[in-house]
Amino acid sequence: MTVAQLGAAAHTRPYLGKIGIRGRERLINAASYLLLLIAIAIVFFPLAWMLTVSVRPNIEVMRMPPTWLPEIFTLEGYRKIFASPRYLLVFANTMVISLLVTVLSLILGAMAAYALARFKFAGQRAVLMFLITTQMFPLVLLCIPYFRIFITLGLYDTRTSLIVVYLTFTLPFCILMLRSYFINIPRDIEEAAMVDGCSRLGAIFRTLVPMSYPAFIGAGLYTFLLAWNEFLFAVVLIESWENRVLTMAIYSLMAEFVTDWNTMMAFSVLASLPLVMAFIFLQKFMVQGMTAGALTS
Repeated sequence: MTVAQLGAAAHTRPYLGKIGIRGRERLINAASYLLLLIAIAIVFFPLAWMLTVSVRPNIEVMRMPPTWLPEIFTLEGYRKIFASPRYLLVFANTMVISLLVTVLSLILGAMAAYALARFKFAGQRAVLMFLITTQMFPLVLLCIPYFRIFITLGLYDTRTSLIVVYLTFTLPFCILMLRSYFINIPRDIEEAAMVDGCSRLGAIFRTLVPMSYPAFIGAGLYTFLLAWNEFLFAVVLIESWENRVLTMAIYSLMAEFVTDWNTMMAFSVLASLPLVMAFIFLQKFMVQGMTAGALTS
């Protein structure tokens, strides 16, 4: 092999190496996108079926083999929901309970999180371990104790009982999430505000709270989601229709012999809309709030 040929081979080897690396990267990217598309299809399959069942009559739902597009398009399920004051009351109950639980969890959780992030006191580690334990404890074991407590207090079959119960598992989550965010905010910012004449409370509202809005949005959205979708305690503690929530109303449409599938799916579609819209517009802040605790200042 001549000197010219050796030089040409030396120049072409890095180029061929680069082509190989790019090819592997493209292959990895293609495989990743393929897996993502498969995951999206798996997730959206039941959602698409729910939507198509909500606009077809019940006789088509049980047809074999099933078809994606309804032969008879009908909005009867949606009409039943909007024409029933009982179902509209259920939507109002769920919205009021979820908003109250979210607001109370954020206010009380922010105060407790600030104390755990900024002050040192005896038993602080025990408090943190207790809060973490509440997130691992199976909630189904609390059904009978809560039932007996609210019967004794005269709060059975009231919306207040649901608010109190939901706070017991949303408040610890908000405390832990907000605390992890507050820890990463330097104390110097609050101290500078207090030097300029602010009280501690004023420094918190003027510096800490505005800087922590991603954590508040993330914790609030997750709390609202938990309260909106909760079913177990609602079944145990609520009996009358005027106090029921969405999950109970949807479950009530499933009878022993006949199930009103199109109304049930229409109810499910309407119940999912607020959550879908919230995630579309607030998902960025939710990710920021939930991942902030993984960073250290």
